[in-house]
This record gives sequence, structure tokens and C-alpha cells, in this order.
Amino acid sequence: MQAQHIGFLQLLDGRVQYVIPRWQRRYSWGRSDIERLVADLLTIAEAGDDATHYGGTLLTLERLGAAGVLRTIRVVDGQQRLTTVSILLACIAARLERDGPSGEWNDAIIRERLTNPHMRQDQRLKLRLQAGDDAEYRRGLEGRPGGSGAVTQAWRIARRLVDRNDVAPLLTGLERLRVVSIGLQPSDDPQQIFESINATGRPLTESEKIKNWLLMGLPDAVQQDLHDNYWLDIERRLDARYTTEPVDIFLRDLLRWQSGEVHGVKQVYEAFRRWAVPQREDRAALCRRLAKWAGLYGIVTGTTGQHPDTHVERELRHLQALGVDVHRPLTLRLLDDYATGAFGAGAKELAATIGHVSSWITRMWLADRPLGGLNRAFTDLAHGPGPDANADSADCVAYWQDRIRRLRHTRVGVPGDEAVREGLSTRKAYGGSATPAATAVLCALMEAEHVDDAPARDTLTIEHVMPQKLTTAWRNELGDAATDVHGRYGDRLANLTLLGEVGNPSLGAAPFAEKRPVYRKSTIGMTRRLAALSDWNEEALERRASQLADQALSRWPWPAESEPMEDRSATCRWRIEAGAWRNERAASQMVLRVAAALLDRDPENADRLSGEAIASHVHPASRFLPDKEAGSLMMRAIPGHPETVLYPYGSYPEVRARCERFGERCGVGVEVEILADDWGSFWRLLKDETGGVPGQKETWAGSIQWTTPVNSYGDRVAFSLRDESLTLFVSAGSRQRSREWRARMREISRSICDHMVDQQLDGDVERRIEQGWSIAVVSQWARDDQTGWPDAAHWLKDQHDRLRVIAEAPSR
Repeated sequence: MQAQHIGFLQLLDGRVQYVIPRWQRRYSWGRSDIERLVADLLTIAEAGDDATHYGGTLLTLERLGAAGVLRTIRVVDGQQRLTTVSILLACIAARLERDGPSGEWNDAIIRERLTNPHMRQDQRLKLRLQAGDDAEYRRGLEGRPGGSGAVTQAWRIARRLVDRNDVAPLLTGLERLRVVSIGLQPSDDPQQIFESINATGRPLTESEKIKNWLLMGLPDAVQQDLHDNYWLDIERRLDARYTTEPVDIFLRDLLRWQSGEVHGVKQVYEAFRRWAVPQREDRAALCRRLAKWAGLYGIVTGTTGQHPDTHVERELRHLQALGVDVHRPLTLRLLDDYATGAFGAGAKELAATIGHVSSWITRMWLADRPLGGLNRAFTDLAHGPGPDANADSADCVAYWQDRIRRLRHTRVGVPGDEAVREGLSTRKAYGGSATPAATAVLCALMEAEHVDDAPARDTLTIEHVMPQKLTTAWRNELGDAATDVHGRYGDRLANLTLLGEVGNPSLGAAPFAEKRPVYRKSTIGMTRRLAALSDWNEEALERRASQLADQALSRWPWPAESEPMEDRSATCRWRIEAGAWRNERAASQMVLRVAAALLDRDPENADRLSGEAIASHVHPASRFLPDKEAGSLMMRAIPGHPETVLYPYGSYPEVRARCERFGERCGVGVEVEILADDWGSFWRLLKDETGGVPGQKETWAGSIQWTTPVNSYGDRVAFSLRDESLTLFVSAGSRQRSREWRARMREISRSICDHMVDQQLDGDVERRIEQGWSIAVVSQWARDDQTGWPDAAHWLKDQHDRLRVIAEAPSR
């Protein structure tokens, strides 16, 4: 076994051919891997003339032959980088052929690195992949990439990345890319050596990689000092005694602030290096800075201790209890600005600024708004400019409030008072992550009322006034509408209160009359006031929801806007007669809510909306069970009316017409408007950027769409877009289940698994096959970050083309 450090490009010198053995896995790098390699090349190109970059290990076994003849080398480990660099070189050659030479490089020189001129056909390329991958690689070199595999996808991604960047730094990065090349002898065991290099133990976490990067290569004494006095201090401040996850998350949020990029936890190490290298800061100083920031971050999370100012601590404690952490990049930046004097104001103003952040997030939760877009918003705020250095204290607070206010016409703008009132009165506030958030809200309202006399939070529990499960006594108390009232209000905030030391574990299911004496003894004002009520019914619940809304708007105020704030999360809206408009995020949600409103007005409307047509009428739940299929249609229960179901799905024009027909049959006017939304804008961008997909119409709106049939069976490619993910899959053309249908979806899913190994695949295959769907191809994105839309559009188009090739196969 012989090992040597060598420039990556030197591997391609001379007459050589690297062959990927059949037993190797196929090429599997995806977009994030290729983008990370390109980012590394650009970073190292900027780092200085003497900089190099370690590009991993290449483990090879050379086939011996006559001297002077082509060297044939089997690649045991290193296929992914070798293939990707070769594709990048080919894309750079195409760019130089079009734009002209770059320094000493031109397209002919690069192509000589990729081919063995004057050799026979099977020896002409310096890289030979496995059969399917090799065909796609050859087509790419010939300038006509195509196919459903990961290699074709890599060509598309690499071509776009090369076109977006200057060629010169890419070439500089490639020149500095080095590798440890290990050549095996015939007596060596390739598998044993491969396993020893790719150890099977627990992989390093992101923060462990960063620690190694910071300390590796330093003298032992320096390593010991930095580790013991700074890195261990970081772990202590973040309470990372048993797991590195708190350090990983701290570094993620720190990098969001410092770089302005929304990195995930799994990208922290690569993002850290790209941020740290241009800093040109010695690693000891960098460790000291990280330790200082970790101390501030520990105050944000509560692991280091409390902030010395009680008003600042009150706001931080509420954010901790709420369980929403997207604010941390900005809050960390604010604490750092204050500690370094860059904030420009005192502790009172810092508390007011964090209070604005607290109001924003709490209002989002109370209004039941999706929080996904806040990652981008808080990253931009943290990384962006701060107030002028000469601004006075009041101006400093106003500056940050104005920065937040500028988001008012986006999906993450601070909800207005009416949105908070409506959300508080309807959102589910108990169960899963809602429980700690609801507890935090109720505790904060209690503390605002009692101030210094408020009981400690850890002595309190959540109490359902109306129990989680109806008893006979409660059914009698609520009357004929018991099931309806319990279903709608049981887990809403209005039905929740706090109990302290006078609580009784058996109190939960007791009738209201038995609970009142216990409530009367409570030290908590909001609970004690419940004892003054004679009944607990729908009227009392609505009245308490209004009272809680008044208290919440006082505790988390936000100035009214001079113009109404647009709800960017809504895709449509409706109203009955001349009533208030109701915004909805999905067409299906609108159908259900319109039907519920009509049944609320008159229970006999259920008969007026009923009929034989399954897809357009209301039906008894005794006939079609909710969340079950009627034929091929999924039935849903009407909110607040569990005894009735309907099929709510369809295109926006279809559901608008349907809701209007509902109104006509019930003798009232129902108005529906389809709002201009981001989904429609995204589909238009897909068409403009990529030419669109077969069957795409100018009127496409909403998050779910289908192409025209892709094979003789009528199967189509389906798109499902969400705030933080993109999904594609093949959908069976016929809704009639059959053995042939299942077999086809299973074969398509198997082909996707074989050919699209570079992509994230998701879903229970057998369950999806029963639905008439293939396994899904998934990618993460941030809908609110429109700078990422072009990449998302190209990804969708690329994956559609690959799925289309796969889906066509059964019909050939």
C-alpha cells in the first residue's frame, strides 16, 4: 500500500483510465453535495496563494499491464468526488469554448484531462462508470445529457453552477484541491482497507468536526489550552454534558447571524469553514469569540443563567417557555450589540426591543399563523444593518420595530389585533407542542396581572374546565349540543386555565358546580374569576375568549397599521351575505368552513346540501366514514358537525363554483375570491425559468398540480409544494384499483429507488401504492425566500424529467 498527497488534477495526467467496479454503489451525489464542493473551491480560491484544500481519500487498485500502455485503475473509494470533478471540468470546458480562455486554461487543455486521444473507443475516456451511469456520463461529455439517473442530474446542476460563477476562481480552487491517493498492491485486501478508512463507528457531529478543525495541527500545549479553557466552557454554558446537540444548534444560529444564510444543523460544519476561512483570524482568537457568544446564547436559552436585568429576563423567559426558537439569531445579535456597546441604548431599551420580538412571535402563535417563514426573516434581521451609531435610545428601539414592521405585507408580518382575536378563539391550544406554548401564554398573562405576587410557574398545571372526555354529568349540563360544543371548544385556550397548590388530580372530570369551590380558593386571578360563573357553556366560552384576547393584546401590544395588513398565507377568502371576509390557506379548507358556517346558521341546511353525487354533496357520517375513502374520494368531517362529511378537494375555480352553489341551495349569498398568492407566482417562474412542464397552464395556482399523462396508462407526475418542502411523485391515471395498477406503481417506485439515489426519497411505499402513488422525491426549500425560487424551479423541472423517463418505461 502506497499513500501520497497529490493534486486532484494530477490524477488525470497521462494515459490513465479510472474504472468503477461493478460491486461499487452507483453515483449518488445530489445538489447539496455538488454545491458544497463548488462552495469549497470558491472559498479556498479566496483564501491565499499558499492555501490548499483536502478533498478526501482516493483508494485505488491498479491493474498491471505492459509499460507505456494505458494504466487501468479500479476505484475502491472516491468515486463521488472523481466523477463530480470530471463533470465540473467538462462544464468549465464548455464555458471556455463559448467565452474564451481563462489564463492558461482553455477548453482543449481541459478536455485533454478528461480523455485519452487516439485510444480505442473503450479506452478513450479517463473515467468509466458503471453501465447506466457510464452512458449518462458519455452523453454529457458529448453535450447532450439525458436520462433519469443521478449522473444526468449532476450534469444539470454543475452546468448551472459553472454558468453562475466566474471560471477563474473555480479553476484556482481545482488547482489547489488535493487528495490522499492510496494505491493498493495485489497482496492488499481492498475491502479491509476500505472499512478501516470508512470506520463504522458513530460519525462525528457537526460541532465535533468544528472542534477538530479548530484544534488540529496546533502544538499540543495550545490544543490543551483551547480545549480546556474555551471549548469545554462552550459545552458547560450550553449544558452539553451528554450530547453535542446544544452546541450544534448554537453554531447553526450563530452562523445564521454571521453569514445571513439559513443553514440547517447538518450543514453547520461546511458553513462554519466557509465563514471562518475568510476571517483570517487565528484559531485561538476564534475559540475565544465562540466562547463569549456561547455565554450570551446560554442566556437566550436559559442554560447559562439569567440576564442581570429583570425586564430583559422576563422577555427571554417567555420566549424560552413558548418553545419557539427561530428568534435566537436576532436575539443573540441584540445581546452581543448590548454587551459590546454597539446597541446604542441601555437595558430598558434592550428589554423593549426583545419585547417587540416577543410580541411578534406570540401574536403569530395566537393567530395560528405558520411559523416556517420566520427562519428567513430572523436571519435577515440578524445579519442586516443596525441603527446608526449616533442614534439615541428611543431611536434605537424604534429602528428595530420599524425593521419588523417592514414585513407587514409578507406571510410573516405581525398579525393585527383582529387576527389575534380570531386565532385565539379558534386555534387548538392543547396537545403536542401546543401545550407548553399555551402554558407559557397563560403564565405570562397571570404574571402580568399579579406581578410580584404571581406563584412560581413550576407549581402550576393546565386545567381543562370542560374535561377532555365528556362525562354523563357534562353531557347533561351542556344539553343537546354537548358533542358539538365539546368538539369545537375542548382544547381551545378559552377552556384552559391554571391550577396551583389547591388543585386536585380528580378535579378534571368533575361537573362545573364541583369545580367552582376549588376555583374560588385559587391564588390565580384568571382561575378565581371562573368561580363567579353559574354555567360553563358556549356563551361563557366565547366571553372568556374575548377576555383572554383583551389581556393578550395588552401584554403583547403592536401598533395598529395605517393600512390593512395582507395575509400572505391566504390563497382564497369567502363570506356569507355582507359578513366579514374569512381568509383560508387552502381551497379544501374553504369548502369545509363554508359548509360548517351554513350548518351553523340552520341545521336543516344539511338536508339542502345532501344528494347522491359523492364529490359535490354533503353526506351523513353514518354513510361515509370521515377520513375514509368513498370509492376513490377521501371524505372529511365538517368542522363542528362530526355527523356530516363531504369531499372538499378540487381546483380553485371548481371549489369557488361549489361554494357558491352551496349558498344558492341554502338561500343565502356566498362570495368567494381567489387571491393572488405565492403559489401562482412560483408556477409562473417555473414556466419562465425552465419552459414549464407538460400540461402547465397560465392559471396554475395553489400548492398541488399534475402534468398531462406521461404514458399510455394515463399516469401523471404530481407536484406537492409546502412552505418548507417540495415533493414529486407519479400518480396512477386510473382511480380504479387493480393488481396491474399496484404492480405498475411498485415497478415505478423500484426504478426511482434505483435511478434517483442522489435524491431524498420519502414515504411508506406499500401504503403509497395502495393510494395509487409512487414513492415520493422530496427536497427542502424556504417558500418565503424568493432568492431560492429559481433553484427550486430547476430542481422540480429536473426531477420531473427524470420521473417522466421512469414512468414511460412500463408503456414501452
